[in-house]
Amino acid sequence: MLTHIHHINFVLYDLQEGIEYFNKLLSSTPELANLAERKVKTAKYKIGETFLVLVQPTDSNGVVADVLKQKGEGIFLISFATESIDEALQKLECDYKNKRQGIDGWSISDLSPEEKFGAILQLTEAVKL
Repeated sequence: MLTHIHHINFVLYDLQEGIEYFNKLLSSTPELANLAERKVKTAKYKIGETFLVLVQPTDSNGVVADVLKQKGEGIFLISFATESIDEALQKLECDYKNKRQGIDGWSISDLSPEEKFGAILQLTEAVKL
């Protein structure tokens, strides 16, 4: 059902400051993206099978900006990889279904409309190679 942690998102006030810190920590540079439709800019690192995504809101309105205002900086989303979101949701007996496209065309679904245990929990369908 779930195979690994697909990605972890950190929300930050200053993306460049986060990039400088994680470049040193991870000895790598990220892939940068400006996601106008989500009102954020991101820096994405690959660590093994997992992505670490730094996210800075570009607009004071929007979901990520609201998270930053309410909780401050830190982890706000953990996404679990699965081969099939539909099968995982069925096994987990989730009534909430909002399958959509995430960054890089990832097929994702939040597990509920609100956060659980301090973070948004999500499924990401693993890309079939």
